[in-house]
Amino acid sequence: MANLPDKLTDRDVALLHFLGRCGVMKTAQANVVYGGVKKYHIRRIERLSKAGMIIRDKGYIRPTKKGLVAAGYEGDIVRIKKHQCKDRALAVELLLRFPEWHVRFGIELKRQNLLERRSQVAGIIERSNLKYAIYVLSHVPTSGNVTFMRSEMRDLHLWGIERIAVFCTNKKIIEAMTVEPPSGIKELCLLPYPAGVDSFRRIFTKDFVAFMNQRFPGLKPCARPFAHFEWRGNYITVMHTNDLVKRQTLSDYLIHVQKREARKCLLVCTPGQVKDLQNQFMNHDVELIIDDGTDTEIQKPTPIPKEDSPSTDSYYPIHP
Repeated sequence: MANLPDKLTDRDVALLHFLGRCGVMKTAQANVVYGGVKKYHIRRIERLSKAGMIIRDKGYIRPTKKGLVAAGYEGDIVRIKKHQCKDRALAVELLLRFPEWHVRFGIELKRQNLLERRSQVAGIIERSNLKYAIYVLSHVPTSGNVTFMRSEMRDLHLWGIERIAVFCTNKKIIEAMTVEPPSGIKELCLLPYPAGVDSFRRIFTKDFVAFMNQRFPGLKPCARPFAHFEWRGNYITVMHTNDLVKRQTLSDYLIHVQKREARKCLLVCTPGQVKDLQNQFMNHDVELIIDDGTDTEIQKPTPIPKEDSPSTDSYYPIHP
């Protein structure tokens, strides 16, 4: 009986609830819901489709009202136009890359009237006391669109969101979005997709804690807006997320204050950021510290030498 088309398994229910939250996804993305078992998700999707519980269309799947009711999902079905499927599925792909975070999709937030209907926020990720609005852009925005997004970003603090991450599928989009951060924003991370996901996740891992402890034993948090830490008379700024707010305040310090204070700035960055940072800050007293461990799943930290081993209290998180 469990294999009949109209009999839902627990994972069928989970898939329908997920589709109720995000609206649409690629067939291949459903593999995550079914535990990664090869081709099993395809067989289940075929059964659900025949039972009229989902719609399959050119590699995408969407829930039907019948499917959501059968799964016990509370909420109206989201009408998604065919031309929207690609971008919506891309947002799902991105947000699935943050398994350590609590994720809410943009559609959910619009239903709760936390976002305007025309908002371009793909979703929100939350962890401990941190909350980021996530954007994913696959087309070069017009100047009007950039203005709209900056206005939206500025107003997100009304919903308790002061940190933003924008993922871009090509360099031209990054160039178009490299603008002055809106007022009231604590972070505006501008990253390539998909490579930038590892850079973002990296700074929240134990591996990164080990790297920082080993490279800067005894570092202390810094209250200056352009730096995260202080160490042996130097300032340390972690650049992994390409935070435009941090870059702006760092640039202001280097231009107007550094010569007077005579303190070097150490910029911790990924290998892919070296050229850009050299071009921007080459005329100032900075040193690049390259972190090769941006692969959060594979990279293991080098053992900390016994004589340099700091106490467990010597490392402070980037986001206290």
